[in-house]
Amino acid sequence: MPARSPNRIFPALAPFLLLIFLASLGIPDGILPAAAQAPAALSEAQDVNGAAGVVAEIVQCKRDGGVLSIRMRLRNTGDKELRVYWSGNHDLFYVTAGNKKYFVLRDSDKAALATATDSAPIAKGASYVWYAKYPAPPEEVKKVTFYTPLTAPFEDIPITD
Repeated sequence: MPARSPNRIFPALAPFLLLIFLASLGIPDGILPAAAQAPAALSEAQDVNGAAGVVAEIVQCKRDGGVLSIRMRLRNTGDKELRVYWSGNHDLFYVTAGNKKYFVLRDSDKAALATATDSAPIAKGASYVWYAKYPAPPEEVKKVTFYTPLTAPFEDIPITD
């Protein structure tokens, strides 16, 4: 019988070795903690208007080079696939800080620097990330409020620099 090459043996053992490694870290049955699967939310989850079983939460509010990036995760906690619709009007998604309102940035062709679609199918148990870029508020501003037509406002979202 010919000797097996290590390249042929290792792929067969890889799942087993991964389970042993995860068990050594205290992770039972190879189930990764939620924090390892998706970014932690910066806000409480809120119900999405008109989409029973879908919740929204802010997962990024980052200031970098004069730009504030916002990411909102839509999670389907229901028992079937749903399509979530929102307005194609990006001016309905805005940020406030102090007494100032910040609208989605646009490129030289006036296209919004944001999710380009106006709907998303979200499978049962899955999620979809909506994003946009805004002018960053001054450095002394540490929290913002994010307004979206999908939910009530997300208040006191901490900015990471």
